[in-house]
Amino acid sequence: MVELNGIFTLLVSFASLAFASELLAMGAEKLEDKLGQGIAGGIVLGLMTALPETLIVIEASVKGEYQVALGSALGGNVILFTLGIGLVGLTHWSRWKENIKMTGDYQVENKFLLLSTVIMIIIVIFEKLNFITSIITGGTYIAYFIYRLKQGYKDSIKNSKGLLISSFEIGVGGIIIVIASNYFVTSISCLSNSLRVPAIWLSLVITPIAAELEEKISAIRLTMRRKQGSSIALVSFMGSKIENSTLLLAIIGGFTSLSMLSSLPELLAAIIANFIGFSILYDGKLGKLESIILVLSYFAMIFITFIV
Repeated sequence: MVELNGIFTLLVSFASLAFASELLAMGAEKLEDKLGQGIAGGIVLGLMTALPETLIVIEASVKGEYQVALGSALGGNVILFTLGIGLVGLTHWSRWKENIKMTGDYQVENKFLLLSTVIMIIIVIFEKLNFITSIITGGTYIAYFIYRLKQGYKDSIKNSKGLLISSFEIGVGGIIIVIASNYFVTSISCLSNSLRVPAIWLSLVITPIAAELEEKISAIRLTMRRKQGSSIALVSFMGSKIENSTLLLAIIGGFTSLSMLSSLPELLAAIIANFIGFSILYDGKLGKLESIILVLSYFAMIFITFIV
């Protein structure tokens, strides 16, 4: 018998994540009007939606649980660059009856995503994550952050009240996500165990989707609220995964010298996912057919994992 407390926790945490995602979407829209798509989506929204895994990486690294930290850092790349992008594309087509045409200087994110992927390939070749790789990966994210900050500074802010409101919405949304996401993932796991869901389904399908849920919800809400919202949603995906592939790896390498031999499958999967994201969004266009293929490719990867 499934415990009522578990169901209640699941419903409350899901409602909290949905509310937080709506706040993030509203705040990001206002911030985009003030600072542009790059800093609003790539930096602010990217950082906020990546907060849960960032905190997990820091906590796990402090405790010496480096494999847990690495899994949290790279686990979301595959799901967001396949299922996530695909869902945004299908939502946009369903809502606006046309393909996505990205706006703004989105190529900045694409270039830094490619750079972070090349660095990950170098890490795979040398099979080490250490202080030196931390300087390289951390420096890459700092360069991206400073570049976007300068671009945002150039867009003069005239309405400080509007900026304060958007900052408040994003801040509150981020706090709720940090608190609610842990309860949501835990309650999903407990509920799945109560229903005797196979462990492999839990680890490969249910938990990863649950862990990235707030990021997908906020992206879908941005897409539905206004036509150009899909562009900032996709930029936020790239921004958060640039952080995961650089800053979070830098945190782990700053704590220890870690051999990557046992983690090669995770690294290779993240590299492939990054290349998928880069190639699909290179021309700034995303159609219905591409979106369907991306969604199907995610489940195809899961199926292959099951049979291997």
